[in-house]
Amino acid sequence: MTPEADAHLTAPHPQAHTLAHTLPADDAQVHLRAAQPHLVSVQEKEQLLREGVSYGKLLTPEQVPSNVQTAAYHEALTRNGERVGALLASLTAELLATYTQPVLVSLARAGTPVGCAMRRLARRWGSDLPHHTLSIIRGSGIDRAALDAVQRQHPHGQLIFVDGWTGKGSIYGSLKGSLPAEVPTRLAVLSDPAGVALHAATHDDLLLPHAALNATVCGLLSRTFMTPEGGLHAARIEEQLRGHDRTAEYLGELDAVTDAFAPDFHLPLGPRPQQPYDEVTALAAALGVTDPHLVKPSVGEATRVFLRRQPAHLMLREASHPDTLHLEALAQAASVPITLHPTLPYLAAALIAPSLIAPGGPR
Repeated sequence: MTPEADAHLTAPHPQAHTLAHTLPADDAQVHLRAAQPHLVSVQEKEQLLREGVSYGKLLTPEQVPSNVQTAAYHEALTRNGERVGALLASLTAELLATYTQPVLVSLARAGTPVGCAMRRLARRWGSDLPHHTLSIIRGSGIDRAALDAVQRQHPHGQLIFVDGWTGKGSIYGSLKGSLPAEVPTRLAVLSDPAGVALHAATHDDLLLPHAALNATVCGLLSRTFMTPEGGLHAARIEEQLRGHDRTAEYLGELDAVTDAFAPDFHLPLGPRPQQPYDEVTALAAALGVTDPHLVKPSVGEATRVFLRRQPAHLMLREASHPDTLHLEALAQAASVPITLHPTLPYLAAALIAPSLIAPGGPR
């Protein structure tokens, strides 16, 4: 890549210069603008969602990470760090070997640290791997304004959409349904228990460290949202968490766990899961939840439910698995029932109540 093209990577988007995130400028070009969202409590959000308001128009301010979250993050780094390094190395090596002009387009936020780590690793291997991060919202799709900007910068680039993990495949569906015809749905993830990604480092369900935290490992960026005026999707900076920001620390940890790998590293993938979500929906239906939007399989998605929704039930494949201990603790603290399902294709799945339940009421 020419120096001029590389300069495009680090230059801020003209509409995003006021978004004071803490992602290193050389790791990602952030295609998000600063805006004031419709801030609501978790309870208000659940009510509005049931009234038909789009999830992409609501935002609940994040709380300081709890002791359970922080412990889960550190324990995942310790327990799964070496494996995460291998997953990053295998995925990066595959993309560099497969494409002549790859461009990473990470899906904010779970994909953003992954894209940053892959760009750093490729650079150490002697390859420049451009990395942009933009928003995708279920039900609305990819941010087309941001995507257009990426395409203008890389007219011959092969865009690869990067995420951390898959749950039931909703983001893949949104991606496929909203990309222009000339852009292939190349989804690349570290963990693909749904079996939908074109490129996956593993099909196993596992706890990636940044699934335990949100803005504090992603440049203080909030979940993305849309505004009535349109244009670029937006985010806000979670200023109340600035003293708890671990973004630089986390990217440094990912550097450390990938340091030992060479560009020819490859992990065997194993067979692709075949519609694992079907079994989850059947188990959820037996527990009274039939709306697919209220069923969130995978460790990552279940964790998100406990951090920003109102969970009604936690399903686990087994008790006391190291990657789901934090979910057990969160469920117990919230008086959410836990049931074991040995045939569950994922390590965990969280269910959201079909109707609002008053705090402390029956579940």
